[in-house]
This record gives sequence, C-alpha cells and structure tokens, in this order.
Amino acid sequence: MTETDVQSAAVPEENTENSETVSKTEAAIIRQLEYYFGDANLAKDKFMKDQIAKDESGWVPLDVLLTFKRLKSLSEDKKEIADAIGKSDEGLIEISEDREKLRRHPERPLPEMNEQLRQEIYGRTVYVKGFAPQLGTTMSELVEFFEPHEKVTNIVMRKYHDKPTKKYLFKGSVLVTFVNKEQCEKFLAQAPHKYKGKELICKMQNDYYESKKEEIKQRTEKIEERRRKKEEGNSALLAQLPTGACVFMTGFGKETTRESIKEAVLALDDTLEFAYIDYQKGDERGYVRFNKADAGKQLMEKLTDSKLKIDDAEVTAELLVDEKETEYLKKIAEEQAKRKANAKNKGRGNRGNNNRNNHSGGNKRKRETHADDDGEPPVKKDGAGEKVDKAASTPAPAAESETKATD
Repeated sequence: MTETDVQSAAVPEENTENSETVSKTEAAIIRQLEYYFGDANLAKDKFMKDQIAKDESGWVPLDVLLTFKRLKSLSEDKKEIADAIGKSDEGLIEISEDREKLRRHPERPLPEMNEQLRQEIYGRTVYVKGFAPQLGTTMSELVEFFEPHEKVTNIVMRKYHDKPTKKYLFKGSVLVTFVNKEQCEKFLAQAPHKYKGKELICKMQNDYYESKKEEIKQRTEKIEERRRKKEEGNSALLAQLPTGACVFMTGFGKETTRESIKEAVLALDDTLEFAYIDYQKGDERGYVRFNKADAGKQLMEKLTDSKLKIDDAEVTAELLVDEKETEYLKKIAEEQAKRKANAKNKGRGNRGNNNRNNHSGGNKRKRETHADDDGEPPVKKDGAGEKVDKAASTPAPAAESETKATD
C-alpha cells in the first residue's frame, strides 16, 4: 500500500463530554480513522467507497482498515482502535456491536462534492510555505506542528514531479483545512508562525490562488509582448527581402560545391548578384538567393526546361512563388533576426572588457542563480516554456485521497 501525502489532523486530547482521557496514541488513531471516513477523503477515495458498498449497512471491517500502513503503524490491536474511536466526540464513526467493524454514522451522509462545496472548502483552507523540504520534512512532523492549533481537519503536502528521479517531491508548502473560516482567521492572526527557526508565509488559499493567477497573467503578457516584438522585427526584415529572387535546385552531384553552382549560374548570366547559396556539399538539393527582385525570374528565362548543367549533374531549377516563396523568406528573416540578436547579446557580454590597458583580459562576470520567487523547487511548465503552478491555474480540493494497494 502506498502512503498518502494528505492527512487529517488535530484532534483534542480531552473528551469534554464524557471526561475520558484520550492518550496521544488514541488521538492519532481517532485522527486517522476520521480522515478515512471524512468528507474530503470519501469524496474521491474509490477503495474506501468500494469497501463501504460491499455491506448494505456500510460497515468496513477493522481487518481491512488495518491494511492501511498509517493506521497499522499506530496500532494493530483492534480493541485499542475500537476503544479509541469510542472516545471521539465528533460522532462521525459508529462501532458495530461485535466491535469488529466501523462505519460512517448514517446521520452524517457524505455531501455531494460540487462547486459550491469545493469553494466552501477553499474558504476555510490556508496556504503555508517554508517547511524546508531539503531537511526531509514528514507528514508526522507537520501534524505535530499544527496540533496546537484548534480544529485542523486536513493537511495536504504539495508536491511536484522531479524528472531526474521520477519521483514526487515535497515543495515545502502545505494546504491546511480548518473546520471553519473563523479558525483560519484565528490561525492567521497568530502570525508570525515559525518552523525550525524560519518564518512561514501564511495566507488564505483563495488569496494564494489569486496571486498566482495574477503572476501567470503578467508572465503570459510578457511572453506575448516578446512574441509580438519578434514578429514585428521578422516582418520588417521580411519586407526588406527581394521577391522573385529565390530559386530551388535539386539533382546536385556529390562533389558539387557552392563555387561550382555560382560558376554555372554566372556562365548563363554574369549580371546576377548572389545574396546567399543555401547548400552544403553532398546535399542533393539547395537554394540560390539573389540580391535583386526578379533576379530568379531572370535566371529561369535563360534555362531550357528549367534545367542547367552543374559539374557532371543535370540540375532542375524551380522559381519560388506564392506560398513557397513566403515560407522560405520567413525562414530567412527569422535566421537573420537570430544572428542580429546573438550579435547584440555578444556585444553586451563584452562591455567593460575592452580596456586596452587591461592585460588580464577583464573580469569574467559570474552568473547568479536565483531561487524561485516563492522559494520552492521548480514545477511543471506550460506550452510557452514558463513555470506554472497547477494549483493556481486549476485549483484542487484541499484534501486528496489516500491510495490503497495490497502490501
């Protein structure tokens, strides 16, 4: 069975109704069982729902519940587990007469997980960041940290997929759900909160989502602005390129060179001026681009059946027109823009190192490495190559399911 990164938390250690003392272990058992049968887990836990459906009255055997590692790690004694849940004043779970089975109380039906309920859960959930994933923070440590705060019902460890290790690693932030919004506000009012000497960032989950949405919006706008400027620059370069000046050629011999192509063309018309011969020795095909408009047409008029002899090969020529010409010229414009940008960046990198009296060649600049703006490991990227926090773009419920499997 795999462990969950979601856990219910903070059960009072004193049952005020019957004054029975609840031990630390019993409190942990109550907390875990009420998580299994709680709204957040049952809304998406297929295994638990299947187990409940097996019995007409919804009873789940303790033997089944003890296949869950987290409960089993607390106790394997069914009597101790039944005694513990009997001390809970929450009224969520019933014990069968033979004390061998548990079920969610029939008077506490599972609410339908709809948008209204989802928003209600968000409204009583707090985002807390700064739990030092590099130190191996565990769920048990988080439960212990939040235990002094009243009415915490759920803790979600936020994770990201680490491609090198192919594992989901803790980001250092959690979503903590309280029983009501007032408890959220009480927790926030007690700030600053510290974990292992480091001050935590705390805010309502909805406020966190809104700030991430705004961050993504600004990032998207910057990407769009860069794209627009790039397209404008490419369009300007494209407008400067002559039309009717590009000829596609195919059928080159293995020993054909740019120089032999140039010689063969000039032998037909020595008034033609070359801009570039887009060809590598050994290729079967390539492009010849001229400096002046309609120079390609001028060459084609000199050919018979669009053929010309280059070295020992008979080469077929085609004047690029319409879409073919536009696509090729766009490619040329993009390449020119890249060369221009690279030259500009190279010039920037050399600033300050041109002092003729500096015989050491100048000091090399060291590139600073910056952490995430929120101090967390990188997350998934969107199609534009920018970092996106999934929780911001598609909010998930504050609680998630524990995955069940056989050991």
